[in-house]
Amino acid sequence: MMPAADDSGERVSEHQPAARPADAVAAEYQRISITAEEWAGPLPPPEALERYEALIPNAGERFMSLFERQAAHRLQTDRRESRRLDAGLLAAFIVVVLIIAAGTFLVYSGYEWAGATMVGLDVVGLAALFIFGPPRLRSRRNS
Repeated sequence: MMPAADDSGERVSEHQPAARPADAVAAEYQRISITAEEWAGPLPPPEALERYEALIPNAGERFMSLFERQAAHRLQTDRRESRRLDAGLLAAFIVVVLIIAAGTFLVYSGYEWAGATMVGLDVVGLAALFIFGPPRLRSRRNS
């Protein structure tokens, strides 16, 4: 016996399974859905905070406390870094003034070459620092 052909001319087998209801086919497949959320900043969005609250009592308060401690630490670190930079600038200023004073003293004492070299190298070093920036910033710019 020859298999029948459908409208497209393809052969259709006589032994095809019986058509199943759509509910039976849908029950065989599972739908898996994975969602990921991401936020920027120290605090989660309000919807995520509500979900945390449902799981962990006082989660919102704990997040706020963590954020406040982190902000206070950051301010303290910034202030400390600012004081350190200010002290470094003051020390550099004192060293430069002393080198220029020593060079000037040498020039007036009759050691023109030594004094001029001290002052000249100091001025050239300062100019290079202003033009190219400190070494730690140069390495950051190059990378």
